Amino acid sequence: MKFKDLMQPHLRNVKPYVPGKPIEELRREKDHLDEIIKLASNENPYPPLEEVKQAIANEIAHLNRYPNSGSYYLCSDLAEYHHLDHNKLFVGNGSNEIIDLLVRAFISPNEEIIYPFPSFIIYPIVTQLAGVKAVEVPLQDYRLDLPAMKRSITDNTKMIFVCNPNNPTGTYVNQAEVEAFLDGIRQEILIVFDEAYYEYVVAEDFPNTIDLTKNRDNIIILRTFSKIHSLSGLRIGYMIAHEEIVTCLHKVRQPFNVNRMAQIAAREALKHSDKIRARIGENREQMAFVREEMQKLGFTVPPSQTNFLLAVPPPDSGDIIERLMDHGIIVRGMRPFGLGGGTFRVTIGTRDENVKFINKLKELR
Repeated sequence: MKFKDLMQPHLRNVKPYVPGKPIEELRREKDHLDEIIKLASNENPYPPLEEVKQAIANEIAHLNRYPNSGSYYLCSDLAEYHHLDHNKLFVGNGSNEIIDLLVRAFISPNEEIIYPFPSFIIYPIVTQLAGVKAVEVPLQDYRLDLPAMKRSITDNTKMIFVCNPNNPTGTYVNQAEVEAFLDGIRQEILIVFDEAYYEYVVAEDFPNTIDLTKNRDNIIILRTFSKIHSLSGLRIGYMIAHEEIVTCLHKVRQPFNVNRMAQIAAREALKHSDKIRARIGENREQMAFVREEMQKLGFTVPPSQTNFLLAVPPPDSGDIIERLMDHGIIVRGMRPFGLGGGTFRVTIGTRDENVKFINKLKELR
C-alpha cells in the first residue's frame, strides 16, 4: 500500500517548506570547515538582550505549568505599546501559524487567495493545504504590483496577502500606493499586510497600516518577534485586526499555542524596544556595504528595507551558492521561491561576517 494514495487529493502535491540549511547540518556534511557563517534565514545576527535572556532564565522554574492559553498579558502589553484595544490583538506560534489560522478560519474551497510572486513561501503552502485556488501575481521590477493584484480580484476573491516589505526581494510599496490599492475593494475581502520586517524599515513613506485599520475593518496586520527582537528560536508573532477576526482565530487555534518562554521573552523585549532600535543603524550601515560590494562584482541587488538583500548573479557565476557553502558560508537559494539562475538571498550579519562573505565572493567570482 502507498499511504500517499490515502491522503486527500489536494494534499498529494504539496511541497513541504524547505528551510535554509542549518549550521549543524553543513558541519556534518563538511567537517573540514573551521568556521561556518549562516546568512540564509534572515535571523538577527545578535542574541536577545541580556534582560530578555534573564527573564527566560527566571521562567525555567515554572515549566511544569501550562502557559497562558490566550497570551492575555502579552496582548495587553502589545495593546499598550501600539495604543490599541486589547481585543484587537492575537498572538501566535510565529506569524506562520497566524497565516494558517486565517486561511482555515475564513477560506472556503470555492474561494480564492491572491498573493504576490515571488513572495513569502508560506502563502502557496497554506493555500494548497486548504485546497483553494491561488492567484499568483508576478512582481514588477522586484516590487509588488498592487494595480495588477487589484485587477486580479474576482467575485470569488476572499483574501489578499500584501508582504511589505516583500520577502525575498526586500522592496516595499508606499502609503500612496497602498491607499490607491485599497480604494474600492469590497469589505468582504480580507487584506493581510504581512510586516515581519516592519521594525527595520527606514523609508518615510512606508504605509501606516495601523491607522488604516481605524476606517477599514477588513485590514489585518502581521508582525513578529523573530527578526529585530532576536527571538526566531521561540516562534512568536502577533496580529492586529478587528475584534471579530480575533475572536474567530481563538476558535480555531490550538490550546496553549504559544509556549511559556516565548510569551515571557516577548513581554520583556517590548520593555526594551529603545535598545533594539539601536541595532537598526548597524543593519543599514552593513547593508550599504554589502550591497555596494556586490554591485561592484556585477550582481543585481534591489534596494532593501529589511535585514537581507536579494542577489541576482551575473550569467557567468556558475553555482555560486554551492561554492559559497563549500567554503562555510550559507546563503538562501531562491529556487524554492520560484527564482532560478543562481539567485540567492543573503542576510546582513555582523561586520566580521559580512566582510568574510564579500571577500569570499570576490575570490569565487
